[in-house]
Amino acid sequence: MNTSLINTEINTESDRTDTEMANDTVYLARDPQDIITISSLFRAVWVLLIIVMLSVGINLFLAFRKADRIVIDKTSGRVTELNNRDYGSTENVSITPDIPGDTDKKYLAKEFLTALYEVEQATREGQINKVLRMVDPDLSLAMAARLKQNGVLAAEKSDSLNSSWELQDLTVDERDPYILRAIGTRRIRRKVGGQDVEESMQLKCKFLLKDSPTSPARNDSNLRTGFSILRFRVEPVNGKTVSPIVLVADPESSDPKSSDPDVAAAQNEEVEAKPKE
Repeated sequence: MNTSLINTEINTESDRTDTEMANDTVYLARDPQDIITISSLFRAVWVLLIIVMLSVGINLFLAFRKADRIVIDKTSGRVTELNNRDYGSTENVSITPDIPGDTDKKYLAKEFLTALYEVEQATREGQINKVLRMVDPDLSLAMAARLKQNGVLAAEKSDSLNSSWELQDLTVDERDPYILRAIGTRRIRRKVGGQDVEESMQLKCKFLLKDSPTSPARNDSNLRTGFSILRFRVEPVNGKTVSPIVLVADPESSDPKSSDPDVAAAQNEEVEAKPKE
């Protein structure tokens, strides 16, 4: 009797608990329209992302792309090249690949000799820097160290040295297109023993060039020629003559040759020339 009553109470309590739990459960459901809206927004974001990536890619391509080249011969009005498409050549214009040649080599050697041997104190430092940029890096360091060690620039400044350079001949070796030979005359004006004198010497120069090691090949260091100087050598062709500087309008009595026997003797004396750095 007691046992059946206890079982009845337990079953009743269990049923009551399940009912209460059923009443406490909350069921959630998303609105179908809300799901459609979120899905549409998600697709729109992907479309916008793709458009932005395409825009960035196109801008980068246009930024780094070489500009189109258009060449028109003004004498005839004919278009030689349009949008990088070659349409042939005219009587006055032709388009060929950029290949540095003998003209560039001669120009580099000519400018090197002018910068080295044509001295003007106001621009001397800039000319020396130009010389050091035109040569191979190893040779540039050696030349800079030699100029500093020998005190060449300081001596030129203390002697008020100025000079001119006249190129007489410049050729490319027939057997080796990277070897050039030049000959020219250098006239130096400076103070010697308190007097202004002029020295004249003829120099023979030999150059060994190489293709520019940097990219692009044509740059400001090699004067847009595409070559740099690997080695060079300078030798005197003949002696140098030393004579006082006498202007046309100077009176004869002011000629130091008549008043200074030492200078007069030096005027007619030829001595062995050493190349000026």
